[in-house]
Amino acid sequence: MMEQNANAGWLRPLIADRLTPYLEIDATHLQRNLQHMQQKADAAGVTLRPHIKTHKSVWIAEQQRQLGARGITVSKPSEGVAFILGGERDLLLAYPVVHADTLTELLAVAVQYQARVTCIADCALGVTAIAQAHRQQPASELSIAIKVDVGLHRVGVDPHSGEAVALAQQIKAAGLTFAGLVSHAGHAYGAGHAEAIAEVAQQEIILMNQVQQQLIAAGFARCRISVGSTPTALAAPVAEGSDEIRPGNYALLDLTAWRLGLCTPDALALSVVTRVVAVNPHFAIIDAGSKMLSSDKGPHGTNASGFGIAVDEQGNQYEVLKLSEEHGFLQYGDHAPALGALLRIFPNHSCAVVAQSDRFVLRHQDGTAETKDIQGRGKFI
Repeated sequence: MMEQNANAGWLRPLIADRLTPYLEIDATHLQRNLQHMQQKADAAGVTLRPHIKTHKSVWIAEQQRQLGARGITVSKPSEGVAFILGGERDLLLAYPVVHADTLTELLAVAVQYQARVTCIADCALGVTAIAQAHRQQPASELSIAIKVDVGLHRVGVDPHSGEAVALAQQIKAAGLTFAGLVSHAGHAYGAGHAEAIAEVAQQEIILMNQVQQQLIAAGFARCRISVGSTPTALAAPVAEGSDEIRPGNYALLDLTAWRLGLCTPDALALSVVTRVVAVNPHFAIIDAGSKMLSSDKGPHGTNASGFGIAVDEQGNQYEVLKLSEEHGFLQYGDHAPALGALLRIFPNHSCAVVAQSDRFVLRHQDGTAETKDIQGRGKFI
């Protein structure tokens, strides 16, 4: 058993009203998280375009829109299709496209529902593929933003190279709209603590402004700068010079954010409710395994020691030490949880856990609950 934590943020009622395991989102905590980020964007005078890859829920996206979010960010075209069908009309596809057919279904649905789509590119092949897709769907309202590598070294032009100018010229020559610059400082997760993450955020806007100046020197007007990650959005003020922020994890948060000092336990909106199905001299066994919790130890190599923290109604905490497909193994020391007891698991990485389930239970403060579908689950293409 881990050391008992007196912080009431870990303690939530465990209501035995359905079979386990299941995803639960606390409605009050969710709403507070959504309001906090929207207020931060509004105070800075920037647009909030949330990334929906964390919650993957049309219903949560609608709550974000009602609070003032403008458009959404998606990871894959099929995810975009699901959200257009769910009512969204302004999408940023934050994933590189190198083949025109990748966009066929998305653009067809976008035309049908009059939705705007912005793609990203970091190479000439990407611009060529997107331009070809537009020729196949000429009625689509399609634009291209240039992705800038600000330190994650995953996708993006080198901000020191001048590549962005050549791409912007290619976009213009193809007759498409240049939608500005996009970045994702995902390496902020590896910074270790909030102060270091704030430094990553500062470096991000310095690099983005550097690319902006390259474009201006080449004759382009000032363009839109869109930055996005939950750690930088929570650890630092919105950087001057940015026009849009695109955090995603902020809606639900998780143990990674808590360990980085970005939130307190009472901000964790997502958990998995599970039941103890066996107790032996070595472990307490729960009915949530890797199929429910995923095997994720945190984004971008944060590499937590276990797979989550399980909490009982008395506040006792147990590390989820290892997983098999249908079982979780809890280390319990001198105090084992009771056989049949309900536990609440706070996961390492909410994005990966939501991706495992078709629906979630939305739990209200009065204990009542409703079930919501996860429309973006399983959208890999």
